[in-house]
Order: sequence, then structure tokens, then C-alpha cells
Amino acid sequence: MIRPSFRRRRWAAASLAVALASGVLVGCGQVGPHTAEDGTTVLRIGDSFPASHPIDVGGVIPFREYLEQNGPEVGLDVEYFANGQMGEQGDMPTLLRKGVVDFAPVSPAYVGTELPMSNVGDLPGLVPDGCTGADAVLDAMQPGKTLFEEELKPHGVRPLWVALVPDYEILGTKRPIERPQQAAGRLIRSTGGVADRVVDHVGASGVSMPLGELFEAISRDTVDGTIASPVSIASYKLGEVLDFATVGARLGSFTVTFSVSEGIWQQLDPEQQRVVREAAEVAQRGVCRSLTKAGGNAVEEMRRQGVELVEVGPEQRPEWDAVAEPVQQNWAADLESIGLPGRRVLAEFEQSLATQARQGESR
Repeated sequence: MIRPSFRRRRWAAASLAVALASGVLVGCGQVGPHTAEDGTTVLRIGDSFPASHPIDVGGVIPFREYLEQNGPEVGLDVEYFANGQMGEQGDMPTLLRKGVVDFAPVSPAYVGTELPMSNVGDLPGLVPDGCTGADAVLDAMQPGKTLFEEELKPHGVRPLWVALVPDYEILGTKRPIERPQQAAGRLIRSTGGVADRVVDHVGASGVSMPLGELFEAISRDTVDGTIASPVSIASYKLGEVLDFATVGARLGSFTVTFSVSEGIWQQLDPEQQRVVREAAEVAQRGVCRSLTKAGGNAVEEMRRQGVELVEVGPEQRPEWDAVAEPVQQNWAADLESIGLPGRRVLAEFEQSLATQARQGESR
């Protein structure tokens, strides 16, 4: 008899985390999947998002449910560890490598020293919408492409599906920002990675802090605002303290690659890999829809809260686009300066974007 496949074992998460912290896993090699008494291979999903987040609603939950329903027929089962039980977002590549988890969300912006090229999808001025952008990032990360062969594979990470939070804007207090130069001198909270480059380029001063602390910081005038997506700020009720938000500045995105350990992937047989791929396809479609809906809802919620929405019109468009080009080129040049193929990765991503845009038009 197949055992129930959905379980949350806090004690297991705690013991694995303790083992990782104490260095036991380093000495013993990868933990890897474990085998149940009936011979089923049990794979661990480590999540870092709350269940209400659009990435969980549209991506992680459908992915997990598909594996629960279809995994047993090919000898697969899953254990699920909820929001942060196994570690923070910045821990996920290490947890995958060590075999503490087998599936996990990896956010390149949080692990820039490990995966500096994988945040190419975060660059401003490239992604027309979250769905096209996510499909393009996934395409650019496939085996045979530079990103996979030069960066992801050596780190033991294989992306299965991608969520891309698009439409980074400047959201702040006091005088509205209608043009990039009006951000000069302001104290702007940044998400790190590519967003830091955008903040620097417009002449603002960047501040690093968790999004959860931003409400209090804005209330106390400690910072003047943030660069973020409306999707990201909705959960923190920031509309209550914001005065304005740009709409259409296209200042970048936030990439989340839901990945499997490369070592674990190679241990799965072809039928098991097929089921995991099918689950990933369900998640890829679902998370796109979920984030698109959440983005529209977040903008409308800000409008209802009295936040002034500063639309980027045709007159301002060239000025905001002028921010994107140098940020893209400097990103690539900085990678080249340390021996990494930044220009090739950027070119391949632009090619993937064009391909996905054409396919989207034909669908």
C-alpha cells in the first residue's frame, strides 16, 4: 500500500538543519533521497515562501500536488517542508548541494557570489511581461546553454521551472518621481543584485533591509522608498505609508528558479524524470497566471489606498529606457572582467526572449 504522500515533519527539518550546521553532512557527503519500506523514493521539497504567496499558490503547490498524485505510479513520493523550515532563500543552493533538500526555490539575487550570471532575467528593460520572461529564463538555463554549463551545473543546480516577478518600480514618499533623475539623492531600499545597479545609476543611495522592515522605516522617514514589484509589497501593507509609485518604469525583475539537485536528478530513472518534468510544466504555467493576477490586484489595491500612480508615458519612456541599457552593459562587462561570459549569457537570454515572444504570439 502506498503511504500518504503529503507530510510536514518539523522534527526532520530540525534534525537535518542541525546536521548541516554541525558539519555532519559535509563529512558524510550528500544526504540524498531516502527509500521507504515499500521501495518508494522519497524526495524532499524545501520551500521558502508562505502558502499565500503567488509563487506558492500558482507554482509550488501545483508542483507538489502533481507529484503526490502521479509520483507513486513511478515509485516517487514527496516530503514537504514549509516556509523557511529548512533554511532561508540564500541557503537553498547549499541545501540542494548537500542533499538536505532535493527540490527548492533558488533566487539568484540572494546568492550573487555563487550564481552571478543567473540573475540575467532581473536586468531592467528586457522583460516585456512575467510569463514571457519566465519562459525565456528557463530556456536560457537549459543543458547546452552557457548558463547551465558554465554556472548552474558546476554548482549542482538544475532549474525545473521559473517564476519571474516583473515590473520593478520606484515606490516612495514625498515628491513623486516622474523621471529617473528625480531619484537622485533619495534613500532607496534595494533588493540587492541587479537592483543595486539600478539604484546607483539613477543617483540614489541604496539601503539593504528586509522588506518586512520597510513599513516601519518609511513611517519613521528612515528611507524614502524602495525599488520593488507591486506584487512584493502587497503582503506588507506598504500602500498605507507610500505616497506614489511609478507604473511602467521597467526597472527589472526578480527571478526564482525552482530547482532540483543535479546529483539527485541523475539518480532518477527516465520515467521518474518524466513525471517531475510534467509537474514542472504545470507549475510553470500556473505561476505565470498567479503572478500576473497578483500584479494587477496589487496596483489596484495601491490605487484604492490613495497611492499616486505615476504612469510612464511616451515622453518619459526614452529616459527610463536610457537607465536600462548601461545597467545591462555594465553587468555584462563586470562579469567579463572576472573571466565569466557575461556578454554571451546576455545575448543568449535576449535570443530566448525573442523566441518566447514569437511563440507567445502564435499561441
